[in-house]
Amino acid sequence: MDKKLKIYKYNANGNTFILIDCLDNTLDDSEKSEIVLKSVENRDGAIFVERNNNLFHMDYFNRDGKRAAFCGNGARTFVNYLKEYYGLSGEVLFSTTSGMLKALVDEDVSVQMPNPKYVKQISYESFQGALIETGVPHIVIRVENVDFIDIENVAPEIRRIFDANVNFYDVVQEKFLRVRTFERGVERETKSCGSGITSTSFYYKYYILKDGKQPDEIKVLSLGGVLHVLFKENEVYLEGRVEHE
Repeated sequence: MDKKLKIYKYNANGNTFILIDCLDNTLDDSEKSEIVLKSVENRDGAIFVERNNNLFHMDYFNRDGKRAAFCGNGARTFVNYLKEYYGLSGEVLFSTTSGMLKALVDEDVSVQMPNPKYVKQISYESFQGALIETGVPHIVIRVENVDFIDIENVAPEIRRIFDANVNFYDVVQEKFLRVRTFERGVERETKSCGSGITSTSFYYKYYILKDGKQPDEIKVLSLGGVLHVLFKENEVYLEGRVEHE
């Protein structure tokens, strides 16, 4: 490491992160893991801001010190940081471990998610759901009322069997969902998971409602607040609040 690193703290709809700007430094994976384990404290993960040729690159690590291919709320935090500190606006391209994405930056920030992919139906005990890939794997399970799910007892075994994040959702009204997520790599329920909310909205829209209309929007309430999943031109975007801690 060439210089002392400055660590920023963010809250993205209840998902909490540290962000490290590495544009003036070169860090290897072991150094990144060490920073995460030392500095993440009780937060959900760490975002490293880097360059990939002429693009900004997001390298994301979960709180366990291991790299994850993608994090939806992490990507929203990353782009908000670029807007605030580097003055980026308009259509912004950036790279992640799961591929190149774009963001639409003006007064609000909408960040493209990796295109969700339906993998298969799953079952576990009395639960029925689906495995969806949105950069990372997500189990999506509909329940009558998410308030009644003992997620810390039920989700870990599902997470272990399918090696995936686990999302439980209920339907408040058409195109308004509530979602609770147990995150892989965090190994607990988080207050919000952007890729989980995107996976759930995708599955609900296309496989439950069987609604192919675009543009379209699904509103999702997590423990951390409301996120908006926007479907347009065969792309999916996520929008919501990001704040400094």
